Amino acid sequence: MMYWVFTLIMVVCCVLCYKVFFPFYYDWVKNKQIREAYMDIQDLDLANLEEDDYSAFAEYEEANLSFTIADEDLNPIYTTRDNQKYLVYKNIEMKKELFSRSPDVMKRDSKLKETTKLRGIVTQNKVDYYVAIRDTLQKVGAAKISEEFTVMAAMLTFLFGSVLIWRFSRNLSLPMEQLAAAADKIAAGNFGERAAKEEKYEEVFRLSESINCMARQLAQDKEQIEEGRRQQLRHNMQQERAEKMRKDFMAKISHEIKTPLAVISSQSEMLVNVEGEKRQYYLSSIQEEVEKISGMVSNLLDISYMEHHVDGMMQKTLDMEEVMEYILMKYDGLVKKKHLHMETFLEEGCFVYGDREYIEQAVNNYMMNAIEYMELGGSLRVTLKKQKNDVRVGVYNTGRQIQPEDIERIWSGFYTTKQKDSDAFSHVGLGLYIVQNVITMQNGKCGVQNMPDGVEFWFTLPRTA
Repeated sequence: MMYWVFTLIMVVCCVLCYKVFFPFYYDWVKNKQIREAYMDIQDLDLANLEEDDYSAFAEYEEANLSFTIADEDLNPIYTTRDNQKYLVYKNIEMKKELFSRSPDVMKRDSKLKETTKLRGIVTQNKVDYYVAIRDTLQKVGAAKISEEFTVMAAMLTFLFGSVLIWRFSRNLSLPMEQLAAAADKIAAGNFGERAAKEEKYEEVFRLSESINCMARQLAQDKEQIEEGRRQQLRHNMQQERAEKMRKDFMAKISHEIKTPLAVISSQSEMLVNVEGEKRQYYLSSIQEEVEKISGMVSNLLDISYMEHHVDGMMQKTLDMEEVMEYILMKYDGLVKKKHLHMETFLEEGCFVYGDREYIEQAVNNYMMNAIEYMELGGSLRVTLKKQKNDVRVGVYNTGRQIQPEDIERIWSGFYTTKQKDSDAFSHVGLGLYIVQNVITMQNGKCGVQNMPDGVEFWFTLPRTA
């Protein structure tokens, strides 16, 4: 249907082109022929016309031109028809004042009898020659020019129509090609691809809307599947880590409990045979080892509770400045007791999303470790500040630095370090292990760094504002 419409448009354009432009085309052709004929006449020897000269006139006469040429005495030199004197009188003598040495083609509508003419004066050997050239409109000549014009107009109309059809089809096919390309990318798994909306054609617009809707739905489904896979992967990793922790703890706690149990056993045997102060000494030693075991069991219970309540964490938005101020109040008496110099730098607007109980436990473990390993009169500095995407908590204390080979291993439970310049060993315990698990469960990071005169333990949590 579309191509029939374009065919009809082309026919109408061709007819209109003929009606409007053919008269101008005809005049242009005739004017060109008359000027060429006049120039050729100027090149002839009008005083001595030869046979070849007459053939040149014949060619123009076949193109529907007629000639009347006379000398300055109005003697006929050449006329298209035989009645020479009459033609010289009619075309030259009666209109002698209209002739010019720089003539131009003149047009006059005479109801298809005479259309264009030229009247010029050619001077050769000091003799003036009057030249009159006119076009006599005849059916055969007009039909020939009309045929040429029709063929040319048809070709131009066909070319224009072809370009118009190609342009229209391109405007229609280009959106379809874009839709096909978008559909191919979506089929290949690129669900973020969107089809361009072409509002010019309703059918194409509706198709692009359908493709985009399908792509959005597939993207949502893919995201849900990916999120489920990530959650399953995190769960599996937590399960594997928990299983590895349990195995490590079983080995470590067995080793750690052996020492106080051996001490209790040996001291109990000695109680049978001693009295007085020595008996009191052995009882105190037994009590001390029992307290050690009690502390180990308490830490193990904390870890067990923490590992089994990961999914039940009460997470909410927390103002870390308020949390830190609350925690630091509890250590005021202990700091004064050891004569420590404590500084605090707490930045405002540090908001995180987490479980307050676990975060307080992490800070408490840092504080207790710092105070325990400091000598009387030492310095303690607690900082809270915002970073690019995190909130950072740092606890710095003066004292012994951590050996480089121990920095990574102190986070494992019950790790034992050898003190620098000494054969004594120091038990780190489970505090740092608990901190690492508490912070990791809340998408944070923790670490330690040696300072020039001490050590700083820190952890970060993602900011919410």
